[in-house]
Amino acid sequence: MKVLVVLAQPPLPEGEAPARCHVALLRGLRAHGLDVRAIAARQHFSVPGEPPDDLKVEIVPVPQPPRSHLARLVRPRGELAGGEFAARVAEAAMDVDVVHLEETQTSWADEAIATPSLVHLHYLARRDRSLGPPWRKQFRDVLEFSLAERAAISRHRYLVASSPLVADALRRAAPLADIALAPLSLDPAYYAPASLDGAPVVGMIGTAMWPPTAAAVRRLVAEVWPLVRRHVPDARLSIAGRGMDRVSGLGGEGVDVQGAVPSAVEFIRSLAVLLYPVVRGSGVKVKVLEALACGVPVVTTAAGAEGIEPCEGVVVRESPQELADAASALLLDPAERRRLGSAVRSAFERLYTPERATEPLLALYRRMTA
Repeated sequence: MKVLVVLAQPPLPEGEAPARCHVALLRGLRAHGLDVRAIAARQHFSVPGEPPDDLKVEIVPVPQPPRSHLARLVRPRGELAGGEFAARVAEAAMDVDVVHLEETQTSWADEAIATPSLVHLHYLARRDRSLGPPWRKQFRDVLEFSLAERAAISRHRYLVASSPLVADALRRAAPLADIALAPLSLDPAYYAPASLDGAPVVGMIGTAMWPPTAAAVRRLVAEVWPLVRRHVPDARLSIAGRGMDRVSGLGGEGVDVQGAVPSAVEFIRSLAVLLYPVVRGSGVKVKVLEALACGVPVVTTAAGAEGIEPCEGVVVRESPQELADAASALLLDPAERRRLGSAVRSAFERLYTPERATEPLLALYRRMTA
């Protein structure tokens, strides 16, 4: 079977969170014996770098075109709907059995294509952010993302979700669609297990530009971290990610705000516990999946653990006191920390490696071509 995978950004082991999962997606599909071709857009916001040679990805530069308000309504998030990128996708689609559109932004790229296609929605905008006042930019952004999701769902018979919550929302929105639940995956070759024998460091990584992450880090510093310090006075909190060093109010005793780091993997491997008190946000959180891959225990909320099978080492709590108590207990007990770290690594190897996680996609492709 020949499959064309269309990506909104190049697959990079140290790229944005979706880009790291794209690497595993392509390797997982090839592990099933599929003939996989990939086309990726390099947009103005794309992280620099080239994909691994074995992925054989065609990169198409996509300039940032001026878009009118009318264009945003007709094709919301439709930057990849025309031009050279859409032309290359249409040409490549003529020689494959299935077109796999990864992320909502690619969902317009198959308008001129007769080949069966699916779209994978990683998250749902309205579950992540409220609209807010109509005169603010957030209102326009969330509205456009929501309209893009609605168009993607209505235009495609085949849909993919990586968490049960997103899958259930898709079933309600499109009861006649064929919906596959396929977890995100990561290539374990990039994720050596952490030792967990170092200093009592808890941490969180993410981009400050994403409102749920910004809200989570503020909650962590203001409400959870002071309670952890009462239990473990020598503990340290490390915060990393693009724009984090520009978020106001993140200082304090024992807090280290690094901003962007060269390697998200090495940052997570330096932690004793990933502490992620996110309140809202849909889809699988890649930082949590990466902690599992590195064998680092996680303390988070139900929203943070969305799409992750319940397992020892992913401790789900909601209130600041409960989150702080769980993190403190792990910081004070190195043996338990190592035991739970081994448990989450085992869960990752069982569920979220490339070949295992892409099995539902293979089944969907077969239904599409039957």
